Amino acid sequence: MSSSPAKGQSSSPSTPLTGEMCVQTSPFITRNHHIPDPRDDCEGYCWASVILLPEAKNGTHSDEAIMLFVIQKCKYGQTTMTHQPLHGLGDHCISLPVKWNTPRQDLRTVRDQAAALATWWLVQIRENRVTIDQKMVFDDRTTGEFKDMLDVIPLEWKKPGYSD
Repeated sequence: MSSSPAKGQSSSPSTPLTGEMCVQTSPFITRNHHIPDPRDDCEGYCWASVILLPEAKNGTHSDEAIMLFVIQKCKYGQTTMTHQPLHGLGDHCISLPVKWNTPRQDLRTVRDQAAALATWWLVQIRENRVTIDQKMVFDDRTTGEFKDMLDVIPLEWKKPGYSD
């Protein structure tokens, strides 16, 4: 009896199944593979982007310190709202996907969602589940070399839910 992979799971460890998932690479990695984020052409998402300090490029800041900075900027509303992520474009930033619920959406809700997601990623970093791909964050990666490096998030990882 043959079995086929479950929806959202890879049929091969080196070729993740992303068909209906509408995903792209995030700046967070595990086992040297990028974790998926919603693709920038997915309906219903915007991106809260935090510009990082230029000196962080030298590797002088830990992943934890970077995420604490991102959380602080999200809480104070010091983010740029875009329709695509800015990490990987050479802009020295981390972009977080935020569910966009129009027409009731307001900037405070977006800010709170971004801060909650950044806090969730901080926990994953502290538990050594993920690291930040600082090359992707600080260097221009528009060459497309990361498109096939997605890793499916383990089912036991529950990202924070998005509120209305």
